[in-house]
Amino acid sequence: MRTVTMFGAMAAIGVIGCASNGGTPATGRNRGGPAAVAVDAVRRTDLARTVTLAGPVEPIRVVGVNSRSTGTILSVDVVEGTRVQPGQLMAELDSRETDAQLARARAVLANAKASFERAEQMRTSAIITEAEFEAARAAFGTASSDVELWETRLEFARVLAPTAGVVTAKLVEAGSAVTANQRLFDIADDALLVVRVQMSELDVVHVRAGDSVSVQLDALPGELVDGRVRRVFPAADANTRLVPVEVALGRARSGVAIRPGFLARASFGLDRRDAALVVPAAAVGASASGPFVFAVEGDTLVRKLVSTGLTSEGQVEVLSGLEVGELVVTSGQLNLRAGAQVRVTQRGGQATDQAPVAEAASRDSGLGGGGQ
Repeated sequence: MRTVTMFGAMAAIGVIGCASNGGTPATGRNRGGPAAVAVDAVRRTDLARTVTLAGPVEPIRVVGVNSRSTGTILSVDVVEGTRVQPGQLMAELDSRETDAQLARARAVLANAKASFERAEQMRTSAIITEAEFEAARAAFGTASSDVELWETRLEFARVLAPTAGVVTAKLVEAGSAVTANQRLFDIADDALLVVRVQMSELDVVHVRAGDSVSVQLDALPGELVDGRVRRVFPAADANTRLVPVEVALGRARSGVAIRPGFLARASFGLDRRDAALVVPAAAVGASASGPFVFAVEGDTLVRKLVSTGLTSEGQVEVLSGLEVGELVVTSGQLNLRAGAQVRVTQRGGQATDQAPVAEAASRDSGLGGGGQ
């Protein structure tokens, strides 16, 4: 009888010890209740890897206006910011000497023309020889050429705009001495503004002319400008392995003028995946057997191995292992095990009213281990 009583006491002590340590008997349930988790649904969406590159805003082209003759600047009719049209007068050189030379040449031409006309009449009457007639005609031709020469030089004294645009640089002032082919002005053709960026050869293979590009300007924070790839240059730099890509800019939605020189940040969506199956990046775990997620089926966790692809903006492409609409755990998954019972407190970032649905089935399928 004493032996039986001793064994009963020892059993009672063992049960009390378990209770004091927070454990449960083999046939009991986890008194902590189901684990609270946040979930999100597997869905389809367009996915792309984003690469952002910076570059200055530039006009599609800049035309240099050079002096066509040597001389002194008499007047300058434009400044930086002046909008000009083709043929508009921009500056004028001192042409007084050229005017005098032209007047002299015209007088010589008038005399040569009169002599040539008399020679024609005398030739008809056989008063002069053929050689004398040819000499008079040559003199008339030479005088005509001299007039054309000085008229051209007089035209060169007027500096005209070769194209429409905005003057971005004025490099001379009235009184400046200039030489032939010296740069006087720069005209920016701002009918189209572009951003030229340098892109890695690994990324440029995913870019095509006509692709849409999202552009942000430091001068217009928070505002997006629509852009489009205008051209991809045919060759990479031999040293940097970078390829120039030119993006044509639309107008700012606020109506604020975009100016050359603004710093632009162009975001390219590369390696596009249309209607890709995605889950939040927080839902994907790593293990020796590969990526996995915890899916919630009813109130029970199911551990599923998945095959992943592109990762972009907090989303991971799932190539296999899940179907659209399945719920995956996005937070609270520490120490979870397959088969454990859970309660959903958030779904897609929104709180739910779901109460605890059940307790863990047993200590072996409870919350004590990691996601192995």
